Amino acid sequence: MKQLKYGFYGEDDAHKIFLHNYLSHFANELVFVRDDAFCWKFRARTKKEVDDKFAEVAQRGLIWYQQQVFFVVRDVDSIQENEFTIRYSHFAEVRIDKLLVALPVQCIEHWLWYLKQKKENPSLTKNISLESQPRKKAKFEVYGFEDPPNELSNPIVDDLSKQFDISWLESRSGSFKHFHSQVKIFVAQTI
Repeated sequence: MKQLKYGFYGEDDAHKIFLHNYLSHFANELVFVRDDAFCWKFRARTKKEVDDKFAEVAQRGLIWYQQQVFFVVRDVDSIQENEFTIRYSHFAEVRIDKLLVALPVQCIEHWLWYLKQKKENPSLTKNISLESQPRKKAKFEVYGFEDPPNELSNPIVDDLSKQFDISWLESRSGSFKHFHSQVKIFVAQTI
């Protein structure tokens, strides 16, 4: 089984945990191994830091740390489609080979909220858009708090993202579908 070392740069633990668990879904084709030493050394604290430093951090990971793929995860903080486009263009204009970008509409907790709904209602077929709901509501629905500490939120993120139906989430969230399509193309070109 082919292993790929990957780098990650994002604004919080929820992004890192979700990404790690999501990538485990590809274990039949590739095994993604996170470069934990790198991720510990290069940690963003804010969205602005992700925006300003992602290119330098990604190039350092890909060149100096010999990572084979690099992921940037950053919440869009808006439901406006043009905001998603502007944010994605910011990352794409730098043109870094093997850079994949996840941009959850508003926040990653919306993706997690979808997963929580599916877990609690496995036969759910109604497609309800959650991404138009306020960020604070999404966080409250997922964690039970609007701003929980990592000690509370990290196990919840891990539990919800450990095993999930990728196709189902892709059918609910356009921003997840956008990210997943990048990963599928990368995996197909790599195996």
